[in-house]
Amino acid sequence: MNEKKTVGQATASMVLGILSFLLLGLFTAIPAVICGHIAKSKIKSDPENLKGDGQALAGLIMGYIVIALIPLAILAAVAIPLMSGNQVRAVATEGQAGCATIATAERMHKVMNGAYIELDNPEILEGIEKGDLQGTYFDHDDYSVEVVGGSTLIITATANGTGDIIGDVVMTVSDAGTTTWSGSLLE
Repeated sequence: MNEKKTVGQATASMVLGILSFLLLGLFTAIPAVICGHIAKSKIKSDPENLKGDGQALAGLIMGYIVIALIPLAILAAVAIPLMSGNQVRAVATEGQAGCATIATAERMHKVMNGAYIELDNPEILEGIEKGDLQGTYFDHDDYSVEVVGGSTLIITATANGTGDIIGDVVMTVSDAGTTTWSGSLLE
């Protein structure tokens, strides 16, 4: 009886597949796939004398898995920082919206009463109802209004730490009516 010979590429495919899986490397995954296909082709052409189909298959599976995972890892490496930047922008946008709501109510107060009002709780302003400033990252306690020189408003929204984001958005409305934005969330 003739003993079957193991195809060298089958063993190489399995070893390279294991290395690629352990090290997540394309440098060994691609050769694992190539060697696996070569070995399977050789075994198919002479099945009475050659063996190693299982080793070749193992190398192919591990190689293809790593080849599929590498683009996903690259995508995650790119997407995660982008998503965290978008979250900071979302917090800043919510703060700007709340500041603009308060500025509108302050302008109404000035028209009706002749002056802005400095306050720590903007819900006492006419036109702002309870819950109007309640958001995902800010609530009414996170806003403050300072009046400088009787005609300049400085409205500050300080993020309360929801989502581990801490910082502020500052809206300054000059006596001429121009608006400028600043704060650590807008940098």
